[in-house]
Amino acid sequence: MNRSKDELNMILEELQKKQEFIFTQAKQSDLSRHTIAPVLEELCMRISKIMSCDRVSIWLFNESHTTLTMQNSFHKKDSAYSSGVKIFAKELPSYFEAVQQERILAIEDASTDPVTKELRQHPFYDEGEVKSLIDASIILGKGIGGVVCCDSTELRKWSYLDRVLVASIADMLSYIFDRLERIEVEEHVQQLAYTDQLTGLDNEYSFAEKVTKQIASFKEGQRGIFYYLVMDQFTEMQGVLGPDGADLMIQITANRLKKLFPYPSQTARLAFDHFVIFSPFDGELENEKAKMELIVNKLKQPMHVSGQEVYMTFSYGASVYPEHASNVKYGIQAAYMALQSGKVATNRKSGIVYNPEMHTYLKETMLSEMNLRRGLDMNEFQLHYQPQVNCRTGEVIGFEALIRWQHPERGLIFPGDFIELAESTGLITPIGEWVIQQAANQIREWNEQGLNNVTVSVNLSPRHFLHHNLPFFLEKCITEANIKPKSLVLEITENVAMEDTEAVAKRIHLLKEMGYFISIDDFGKGYSAFIYLQHFPIQQIKIDRQFINGLGKNPKSSGIVQTIIHLAEMLGLQTIGEGVETKEQWDILKGFGCSELQGFYFSRPIPVDEINEMIRKYGRGGKLLLPSA
Repeated sequence: MNRSKDELNMILEELQKKQEFIFTQAKQSDLSRHTIAPVLEELCMRISKIMSCDRVSIWLFNESHTTLTMQNSFHKKDSAYSSGVKIFAKELPSYFEAVQQERILAIEDASTDPVTKELRQHPFYDEGEVKSLIDASIILGKGIGGVVCCDSTELRKWSYLDRVLVASIADMLSYIFDRLERIEVEEHVQQLAYTDQLTGLDNEYSFAEKVTKQIASFKEGQRGIFYYLVMDQFTEMQGVLGPDGADLMIQITANRLKKLFPYPSQTARLAFDHFVIFSPFDGELENEKAKMELIVNKLKQPMHVSGQEVYMTFSYGASVYPEHASNVKYGIQAAYMALQSGKVATNRKSGIVYNPEMHTYLKETMLSEMNLRRGLDMNEFQLHYQPQVNCRTGEVIGFEALIRWQHPERGLIFPGDFIELAESTGLITPIGEWVIQQAANQIREWNEQGLNNVTVSVNLSPRHFLHHNLPFFLEKCITEANIKPKSLVLEITENVAMEDTEAVAKRIHLLKEMGYFISIDDFGKGYSAFIYLQHFPIQQIKIDRQFINGLGKNPKSSGIVQTIIHLAEMLGLQTIGEGVETKEQWDILKGFGCSELQGFYFSRPIPVDEINEMIRKYGRGGKLLLPSA
């Protein structure tokens, strides 16, 4: 197609205008997929003039380059625009291959060219109405991102100028789409930095920034209230509903909070089931607390999760700016301190406003933490051991190691009084490592006394079980003690699986491959217990004592225990009945086919010196049979 000098001048002028137009649009701060739509319409129309073609369309690839999606199309015949059409590589393989290999794809006769053999049948190309086409790749920073297409309804021989023009147009489009993609990446990064991904609420960082600005704009005398809100017994419900159900509960709660605390209130999710709210107010504090009680009642409306109605209660602590805190950080801390003080009195439905006396509680907690650290450093902990016996013969085949704290002032402290503090302060991991090392050394000593086949079970917290160093530490301990991995049984509770199902499964697989025995403690407490048997390659389950306690008295307990034992037998798992206190319970469990037993009927947890005395008295030929058996 030959063009006159005037036409060439017009083309160059249009091209320059197009460059200026694209540059102007690309540098707009509000550039987005939405705002770019009318820009693309204008571009397609101008390109049709420059290229003297009947239709222009702009397409972008998906990430895998298997789909092209039309961003916009202009048809000169009826001045119509369209968008959203998709074409797929599986339908047009020749065309998809060509546009990704060739910078310029110039087809003079679409009816005979092999590249367009499938394209001719596509509805978008009007059953052969397109006679010639010239397409150019839109090259982005990450590679080929799309294609600009110029179609002619007449046969056309594409000139060198046509090729230069379409390449130049494609490069201009590359600039605007690259800019758009950078903006979207920046927005995504911004969203990750400021937004909680599960709920869409602000995260703590964003919350602090917004509330700080809000407080700075307060007029004299204006106040604000911080609420630290948690879902009561969330961990227990997580055990019942599983991770997905727990996530849905959090999302429902977040959506309700958005509606119940509209702007100028600010709402954020801190972690798990913890939320924080800030609301400016001018009236009386009692009125604000009354409003909060009404809101908490609305939050208690049933949630529909996993096909059932779930009823949750909520607790909160409150603090007031500026009376209780001078900034956001201290406001959250004071509200949390109020929440914790309320939880001392009741685990559910507490609502407490901060007062300075609560610092005493914080101080005592800090002193307890310091004492716990000192206890570890001064070797004040000790292990007591409870025998585990073969259900059929009564022979002792193992022990469970149970930690005690021999406090210099308070005497013997049981784990229920310090494990929660150890969990919250992070000391649970070094304490757990101490237990493993002591247990491994004790196994070696019993082996030397002739008790060669006994095992020792140690309890691992969720945090410690998933700690990256656990496999290496275990290997170090058994190597130094010169014992076999199977001598050490690693007990985890069902709630470990709630942390991260995939991570827990990988860790169990690794430890099993290393030769360790994995046991699930307190089996049957959680509704989802049986489901986890499908996912984790465990070797043993300990039936929770609440079911054992009902044997001989409650037919339902007997039915549950028998079902658990039969299921374990089918899955090739060992079972331990814990909390056995009577001969009748032993006989029932023996009849059910339980593997092992543990409980006060045989022995309470006792210090190692008493265990050694048992071995001296009742040990025969490397075996230990207790008098009660």
